[in-house]
Amino acid sequence: MPEKNRPKVVIFSQGDEVITGATIDTNAAYLADHCRTLGFDIIRHITVADELDDLVQVLKDIDALADICLCTGGLGPTQDDLTTQAYSKAFNTPLVFDDIAMTMMRGFFDKLNIDMPEVNRKQALLPENSTRIDNLWGTAAGFIGETNRCRFYCMPGVPYEMKNMMQTTVLDDLRACFKVQKPRLITLRTMGMGESAIQQEVDKLSLSDDIRVSFRAGLPENELKLIFPSHYVDDAVQRCIKEVQGVLGGSVFAIDGFGKAVKNLPDCVHQLMIEKQQTLSVIETISQGGIARQCDVGWLQQSMVSPRVSAILSRFGIDNADITESLAVEIATKEHEQNDSNITLVQLHHNDGDDVIAVVAVVSDTSHTSASKKLTGRLERKQINASAQALNLLRKHLIENDYATH
Repeated sequence: MPEKNRPKVVIFSQGDEVITGATIDTNAAYLADHCRTLGFDIIRHITVADELDDLVQVLKDIDALADICLCTGGLGPTQDDLTTQAYSKAFNTPLVFDDIAMTMMRGFFDKLNIDMPEVNRKQALLPENSTRIDNLWGTAAGFIGETNRCRFYCMPGVPYEMKNMMQTTVLDDLRACFKVQKPRLITLRTMGMGESAIQQEVDKLSLSDDIRVSFRAGLPENELKLIFPSHYVDDAVQRCIKEVQGVLGGSVFAIDGFGKAVKNLPDCVHQLMIEKQQTLSVIETISQGGIARQCDVGWLQQSMVSPRVSAILSRFGIDNADITESLAVEIATKEHEQNDSNITLVQLHHNDGDDVIAVVAVVSDTSHTSASKKLTGRLERKQINASAQALNLLRKHLIENDYATH
């Protein structure tokens, strides 16, 4: 639930092209990310077509429930650009001609050596008592308007123009007008444990009601997000993290937000490889290059991809062998003796009906690790999970061993 002392935000996108899906609304994601960083509560994402009456009603609705509205679109020169007109009608605010907006607009056309069409004069009409947001990257000035409750920030729908206006004007205004203590977001990154299973384990704990819990499910990782109010001290946050990590066990491969930033499993492996100053060689089959593509060229020394396991086996003088972990370790060891990498990873696989058994071995000078996993579903899913299995095994190997470069 939103906190009472934090401003409530509605992100409002408009335009026929957005609501029909002809244009992907990347603006909303960009604005939401900035609101999260500022510590605001996003309570609605609203999209409305270019219909004046609908726009008027939505603006009134937003004013009744939000402290901030970040609005994009509808500031152009054509008849379907209705934001300013709708704002004027919704809040009984006359539009006034802004000479500076007109001067900036004429300057924009002059730089293009184009005569300004008369229809563009419409873009110099702004609500009375609003604050103009200068647009140095296009023709449509934005505006900031205060209504009964809400502070509206109306910007063009063109992402390049909107982002520049956010960076030059809107963010500073938001920080000045809405001072909040940001909550702390901690993300536990997990693999091998489903969203419902994570929820079931977390439900066993007695987490405080003021700690928000949310999930982001994906393939191959699932994220558990814990959002702590600003008054939580480090020790209290850390105790809670350890408690949650305790019930999730080995599925947690990284914790993001408490002294360390980890984007995903490949990033976690990358940080470990850099920290331990290691290099890697990879042989992979079922993942078809998926492992190598997620490795950094700075420490991936060589890679080999073969869809046929038999080709890998024959390369090492092995015929008709069962695909086992011990075989994978044997091949990885032989390959390791022939290359200059600190670590060698070998992935093999065999079919099990419609499923695939992926077998992975990680070998260094002093130790080895291996694992097997059944992969189900469509081919793309199998390949994604196979790459993740291999990278996760590499991660565990890096953590469990104290490497010296060879």
